[in-house]
Amino acid sequence: MDIKSDNPEIKKPQTPILFVDDEPMAHVILKHHLKGWNIVSAHSAEEALEILNKRHILIVISDISMPGMDGIEFLREVRKTRGIVQVIIVTASNRIDDLISAFEAGATDFLLKPLKKEDIEEALENILVKINRWKITMKALFHRKKELSPEKVIPFDD
Repeated sequence: MDIKSDNPEIKKPQTPILFVDDEPMAHVILKHHLKGWNIVSAHSAEEALEILNKRHILIVISDISMPGMDGIEFLREVRKTRGIVQVIIVTASNRIDDLISAFEAGATDFLLKPLKKEDIEEALENILVKINRWKITMKALFHRKKELSPEKVIPFDD
């Protein structure tokens, strides 16, 4: 799979993506759409939180309707401690309230099932561009801080 991007530094297959859905067929479909990507599967929000505690994952795709903790509750839990994680919410529901709730809870994007390959690719490309921009900004800030370290500051004469 080749995502069109002007930025060659975007690394898609190595970037782990956590997919959370209680429906086994949804995992089969997503893995088919995202061949070559590093997909990590969770079949519940609780399992996904355990994975997030053990692995460095910046992108999550989560269904809303799941037994136990639903996707919106899961998203709120992720936001409490992992604000940088980008979460795409997916649903088969036709309720506009789900869309509003997802964005109010901090969703990065919202997709309708059945998932279309083009929609997933576009959402992931946008996220990867954002993550890459953050990395560049962090490097720049690190270098600025290094340049302004106390030993490099010129003292003022009174």
